[in-house]
Amino acid sequence: MIPEFRVALNIRSYSMDKYPKTKELKDGTTITLRIMTDDDLEAVMAFFKSLPEKDRLYLRSDTKNPENVRRRFGNLNYDNMYPILVLFEGEIVGIATMFRAEFGWMRNLGEIRVVITSDFQRKGVARILIRELFFYALSKQLYKIQFEFMDTQESARIAAEHMGFHKEATLRKHVTDINGVRRDLVIMTLDVEEMWYLMEDYIKTPDFRIH
Repeated sequence: MIPEFRVALNIRSYSMDKYPKTKELKDGTTITLRIMTDDDLEAVMAFFKSLPEKDRLYLRSDTKNPENVRRRFGNLNYDNMYPILVLFEGEIVGIATMFRAEFGWMRNLGEIRVVITSDFQRKGVARILIRELFFYALSKQLYKIQFEFMDTQESARIAAEHMGFHKEATLRKHVTDINGVRRDLVIMTLDVEEMWYLMEDYIKTPDFRIH
């Protein structure tokens, strides 16, 4: 079991009540993070529809069809899907989601998916989002986080490694992109409890802050 914080931080209340929040990127740009609500569905559909083909290449469904987005994000249930929106000047420029089963033998596993517009890629946004979802996993007592992506998604690999994810497997020609090209699937995981123990000494220092 993940130990309780021994500092003045209630991780169980971290997730919902800490939003919206602002983050400054390495180029000085300020973005806003907040939890998606049902009122955001139309804007999320527009976001996915606006993505160019090179950004849709790795998605699991045809997001230009709004019904596919509606099936995924309509009638939100935060117990099994936790979506964080990234906004710049009021417009959605990214979304990160943690998926988890409510019941069954994989109920303590969370799977993350991150989609960011081209203009905000390689600016540290993915790292910020993965970090946010890590603390959500802590608050929900998840034991492991899984991240899957195609082998050509180099920025996804870098962001995952930065957060301490380790490669579990590469499945050869396991997935097919929207152009019909077969790709290798990379599976990386993060053991939340193990990472927590590594972080514990740092968390107890005066320098630690969660913004």
